[in-house]
Amino acid sequence: MKRFVFIAITIILLTLFAGCSAEKTSPIASPETNSPAASSTAEINAAGTSTAEAAKGVVSITFRVTLPSNTPEGPVYIVGSFNEWIPGAPEYKMVRSDNTAVITLNLPADSTVEYKYTRGDWGKVEKGETGEEISNRKVEVKQESLVVEDVVASWADVAPEIKTEVPNGTPAEVSFTVHLPWNTPANDDIYITGTFNDWTTGDTKTILERHGDLATITMAAKVGDRIEYKYNRGSWDTVEKDKEGNEIPNRVLVVDAKTILREDTIESWVDVPYEELPESEAKEPPQKEKALNPKSVLEKAFPADPSKQPLKVVLVWHQHQPLYKIPGTIDYEMPWVRAHAINDYPYMADLIDKYLTRGSVTVNLVPSLLLQLNDYLDKGAMDKYLRISFETELSPKDKQFIIDHFFDINPRFVSKSERYSELMKKKNRGEDFTEQDILDLKVLWNLYWINIEYIKADEELTALLNKDRGYSFDDLLYVINKQLEIMGTVIEKHKKLWESGKVELITSPFYHPILPILIEKGWKDDALGQIQRGLEYFQQLFGRKPQGLWPSEQAVDNELVPMLKDSGINWIVTDKSILQMAGVDTGNYKNIMKPYRVTNGNSDLIVFFRDTDLSDRIGFKYSTMSAESAVEDFISRLHELQHLNDSGKAVITIALDGENAWEHYPNNGNDFRKLLYMTLSNDVNLELLTPSQYISKYGVEDTLNYLPTGSWVGGSLDTWIGEKEENEAWNRVAAAREAFLKVKDSLLPDQVKLALDALYTAEGSDWFWWYGLDQDAGNNEVLFDMAFKKALMQLYRAIGTPEEDIPSYLFVVNKKPAISTSGAIGVIKPKIDGIIEENEWDKAAYYKDTEISSMAAEDDLIAGFHIGRDAANIYLAVELKRDPRTLIGEPLYLEVYTDLPGAEKINTTPRYPFKDEKDSFGFVLAKRFLVSFKSWKIRPGRLSNYNALGDGKWSVDPEFSSIENSAAIEEVVEIKIPLDALGVKTGQEFNLAVSISNSKEKVLLDYAPKSGPVHVQIPQAVTGKVVATFQDPKGDDYGFGSYKYPLNTAFEPYKGLWDIEWLKILENEQAVIFQLKFGEMTNPWNAPKGFSHQLINLYIDVKDGGRTDTYAEGARVSFSSEYPWDYFIKIAGWPSYGQLFATADGEEIPDVLQVEADPGEKIINVIVSKTALGSFNQMALYVLSGSQDGYGPDNFRAVTPEPTEWTLGGYPLDAGDFAPFVLDIIVPEGVTQEEVLSSYDKNSEKFATLVPVIIDF
Repeated sequence: MKRFVFIAITIILLTLFAGCSAEKTSPIASPETNSPAASSTAEINAAGTSTAEAAKGVVSITFRVTLPSNTPEGPVYIVGSFNEWIPGAPEYKMVRSDNTAVITLNLPADSTVEYKYTRGDWGKVEKGETGEEISNRKVEVKQESLVVEDVVASWADVAPEIKTEVPNGTPAEVSFTVHLPWNTPANDDIYITGTFNDWTTGDTKTILERHGDLATITMAAKVGDRIEYKYNRGSWDTVEKDKEGNEIPNRVLVVDAKTILREDTIESWVDVPYEELPESEAKEPPQKEKALNPKSVLEKAFPADPSKQPLKVVLVWHQHQPLYKIPGTIDYEMPWVRAHAINDYPYMADLIDKYLTRGSVTVNLVPSLLLQLNDYLDKGAMDKYLRISFETELSPKDKQFIIDHFFDINPRFVSKSERYSELMKKKNRGEDFTEQDILDLKVLWNLYWINIEYIKADEELTALLNKDRGYSFDDLLYVINKQLEIMGTVIEKHKKLWESGKVELITSPFYHPILPILIEKGWKDDALGQIQRGLEYFQQLFGRKPQGLWPSEQAVDNELVPMLKDSGINWIVTDKSILQMAGVDTGNYKNIMKPYRVTNGNSDLIVFFRDTDLSDRIGFKYSTMSAESAVEDFISRLHELQHLNDSGKAVITIALDGENAWEHYPNNGNDFRKLLYMTLSNDVNLELLTPSQYISKYGVEDTLNYLPTGSWVGGSLDTWIGEKEENEAWNRVAAAREAFLKVKDSLLPDQVKLALDALYTAEGSDWFWWYGLDQDAGNNEVLFDMAFKKALMQLYRAIGTPEEDIPSYLFVVNKKPAISTSGAIGVIKPKIDGIIEENEWDKAAYYKDTEISSMAAEDDLIAGFHIGRDAANIYLAVELKRDPRTLIGEPLYLEVYTDLPGAEKINTTPRYPFKDEKDSFGFVLAKRFLVSFKSWKIRPGRLSNYNALGDGKWSVDPEFSSIENSAAIEEVVEIKIPLDALGVKTGQEFNLAVSISNSKEKVLLDYAPKSGPVHVQIPQAVTGKVVATFQDPKGDDYGFGSYKYPLNTAFEPYKGLWDIEWLKILENEQAVIFQLKFGEMTNPWNAPKGFSHQLINLYIDVKDGGRTDTYAEGARVSFSSEYPWDYFIKIAGWPSYGQLFATADGEEIPDVLQVEADPGEKIINVIVSKTALGSFNQMALYVLSGSQDGYGPDNFRAVTPEPTEWTLGGYPLDAGDFAPFVLDIIVPEGVTQEEVLSSYDKNSEKFATLVPVIIDF
């Protein structure tokens, strides 16, 4: 399952304004004993203005404060120099709405005001993040009105919130729920308009879903966004107003968590004045559902060509879940089979049955999904969520699990329920849940996962939905029994559809493995076993074998051709990127619009290559649109392709997940899917059929003699193998597999079967999808990690391995690497003297330690640490909260733990156990470096070096037992660790953590980072002869001169991120290397390559012919006709889309491009194989730098007139769509970047024309 919504929601509920945050300086005396002195004794009226001062002039100052989510109910006051520091004066009571409070005061002009916030007395005054005293706040009152925005970190009488920091830039979802005035026109759409869409009204992507007097929408955002917005009904003539019809300020939301629920109330509309709800209409009748009109869609869509035959359309839905149980048991960890089996799987069948009246579609049912369905129905299997739902006596741990996980649902569903929303707020405030709260939460989670159509069709479920709270245990039992009833229809419904001809059913290898990886590792028997098991189980359930097969993740390999053919498979589906890799020009769409017969020796297999764009439109894009707009767009594109149907046989293949997209759609995607099937059924210019029907009717004429290796994710396998965490997981599968094969012949048949079940489960693709930096499983990260490891544990148990001999690393929970507080691990050369000199550590990364509320103050010793490197060493400077010199002689060790690439012996625990047994570093341990405070006076400067023995014990490294002159204790503890002592070479990576242990008490006291290890990458050495060097002006990443950085803090330091300082061209025997040095390089989003922001486009001219337009729309530039380009290179921090080499003809060539970054030195190396470029003596090169945006056109970040959270600013108002999105370029002498990038012309619809630099080889 790929796109879970993992809920860990922090609620922010009223408007915020950009301004200054609370001042945090040194603590002052408690106001209880030493109240801040009043600056004036003049009498101040309720408005905040003294009689004497009124004559001098006053200024209106509005104070808005965001309160901690655990703020108790009750009033909030502002207190300060303007009211003699009286903490609970009634006239200074703020207007509070949930976690925001507002007051406007008239204060003397040209004065300085000091103030604080309280809840009525000095015992309830605001405090700092950890409960410390804070200084008085100050505001300079000048001659103009001002809005001051503050944030209260904590209160004196309420324990500070325990916050899990989420890095700015982390993808987030914001769910808006708005209460509408009762007299809102029933047929009007409600829109949200704001900074996220440049205040464009009537934007169909921002229509809310209406539910009576509520409207909801869920939007993508990023942590750190500051969103300003208003509601309207399609234009500014229908914008919201207050009760009196007055203008209201922009609503403001700051996104500070991965998922946010925002609740608003509209008082009136500008064109519909406020009215009290008449008693006779106190209960508004339910609104009628919008009529779905396929005829209207067809009338609006791009017209088909009536002279051409209908376009053949193959639509394949992929239904899949990994195995969530421990093989050999019915003990399920996660509920996602059940959740989707009461929502997506049966409902998809219902939609096809009812709304598809002409044509047929294809559905893939993965065996691991079918197995789990049958476990629930036939064996009484229960997942952890279900088991705990039935429990009436809950342990504190169980209760916490419910609170943590029973919001695991898209927030749009939470927002539909007043009670569900209320419970979410209660969770976020850290309040205790009553027994009734827990029971209501159980019922709501189980109820809202059921498809709304099934709820509406059942009177009791409808009554429970309307009841919303106060549920009984019998209510819960009814909901769960109804779930099982719905689940029981899934297989039978699909059987009937297959029999009727409306559906062709296919399947996948049993546990959804990446077959090419198994084949590459020499595990062909496993690949074949997974295929044959899957086909046999499918036939057992449906009575016949399928003709087609969905390769897991559409991952294919040439070796699969005979393997699948011999298994009785006639056709498969994969991605068009595989066709590109086979040398077919997919820029010519006609080449995609047909199947191919692929041959390998005496075997052949028919392959349908999916249209990635159309598939992704359904999977991702259409969820932000109305059903009508989305289907119209889809049909229009199909009609455009129908114009290419010269042969009459043209077929377009659309293949995608059938289960994960819908929760992001309005109304669960029900309206979209209904209208899609209705329109396809009524469109005479389209023929909807299955692959087998197409083959039978039209045959297959084109052939390929090779099926390249790749998948549907950018044509590569990088998502599942290559990153450190992924490679380690594959190594653990290999070790378990080898242990099994050694004893296989001596095992009983039942043991062999169980071992194979466990092995095949661990080979499933999903575990490797979630491993690594390129994916984030959010709230289920640990569950996925341990599901994989438990499968391997079961394999060892199946073959009789004693419990103590099961590899200990399988019991360690992985943690995602920590994101540095500042900087990257750059090249430094510090003097190891315990003193941080000026600039000495400037190019190092810094990791600030985070607090754990349960930690005793005396144990909290680590403040943070710097880490840098050079060609031979790793350097650390550890800052402590006590002067390190005062610790000398105490029984304390400062330790540095690391893992090691390919380590044969590893420990799972440090030398001394954590004080809290729940703590861990989040990685296995191979090396331990130690600085002893106890023996420092005897052996100063010594760094001891230990190796893990694999049994929890440590031994002195025989080669580097102690490293002299490698540590110093003064103001900080500085350490130098040679890479040789670490056992690490260039191009390798490892994890690292720092700890302090007490050897006398034999306990680990403190460690950092607590969120996860430091991930250290030693850059690959890049060598070659320097052919050319180009210097570029510093600070010119502003396009043609006016572009400004986005506002979000992810773009700090707001300079240098896209600024090319120099370019070097190197050459060696194998490759040409383009080396780019940037002004800054940060990685706030954990891009696998180490850089998040840079987007590099290289256009190369080395031969005759070529193009003068861009490879894809995004950069908004063109190229000199004198030097048309032949090759295009695209580089970003994510290889899945940021490691592309393509020809001017549109052929994308794999495996000729390598990217090696050195974030610490801010250098990116683009290494291009000479075989791809051919022979040449001279190169014309265009170098473009842009801002990487995963959602932007060809991944270019947009530029708008004013900068926003996620767009650059400075776009000319008169440029239309022709000003560039490029921020920096390399230009030849005598030419300036500013004149080149400003050479666009809106009137002649002309992009700026770039000129290349010329390099002689």
